[in-house]
Amino acid sequence: MIFPDLSLAKLLELHSAQGAVEHARTQAEIYPDTRASFLPAAGGYAVFCGRNSPNSTAYGLGMSRPVSVEDLDLVEDFYKIRGRGVEIDVCPLADSSLVKLLSERAYRIRDFMNVYYLDFEEADVHFIPSPEFEIRVADEDEAREWFERADFGGDWAEPDGISFMTIRCTLKKGARLYLAWKDGQMAGGGGLFIQEKTASLMAAATLPEYRSQGIQTALLRARLGAAVEAGCDLAMVHTTPGSDSQRNVLRTGFHLAYTLARMYLPFQTG
Repeated sequence: MIFPDLSLAKLLELHSAQGAVEHARTQAEIYPDTRASFLPAAGGYAVFCGRNSPNSTAYGLGMSRPVSVEDLDLVEDFYKIRGRGVEIDVCPLADSSLVKLLSERAYRIRDFMNVYYLDFEEADVHFIPSPEFEIRVADEDEAREWFERADFGGDWAEPDGISFMTIRCTLKKGARLYLAWKDGQMAGGGGLFIQEKTASLMAAATLPEYRSQGIQTALLRARLGAAVEAGCDLAMVHTTPGSDSQRNVLRTGFHLAYTLARMYLPFQTG
């Protein structure tokens, strides 16, 4: 049995950090003009994928050691020279030095995110195909088409929303996108990222006309089944507190590990 302790938190936070690092590495190769990069810092990573990108965040700080003034200076300078304010995912099990330093520097809470985990030794993740729709892994062209249909476009990420999501769920190492098809049409999708023996679920979406038909539950179980086949022993997922996604993962047997606080310091010139 796995307990929601510091050991689990370290594993989950490192997995999230590695996913963001892989995204930055892939983006830098395909779209070098975005200046995507990353920097090891305080036991975690500061990641930059563009001024608008949600991946431009520091992950895993203070999970393996205390955070020093010099550590935080390094992170802040990393973002400042790139014209971006600082955003840090703060795990409640991180060393207390992190919160102390952030408080001293007037960081604010932007939002919260629940982190759930599933121990495959305890869970029944057997996937039963539905006769009503087909679920399979998307290629790059299908992924781009899906994210366009699901309204992920725009300038909210670099180089654009469609390309960002395609990197996140298809192009980066360890990632794949599962699509649900009904009557030959794309109906829903969800991403899977595998690193070593941990899998994370992301980017769940269903087109409005196909909702309330069990598509997301089927996609969830299909991805978990694929993770087990790949040799994973643990799965994780982030959800907004109180969301539909939260209800879906709870029904599948996930347990709450902790709630992240996403803290930020606005960009300051000079």
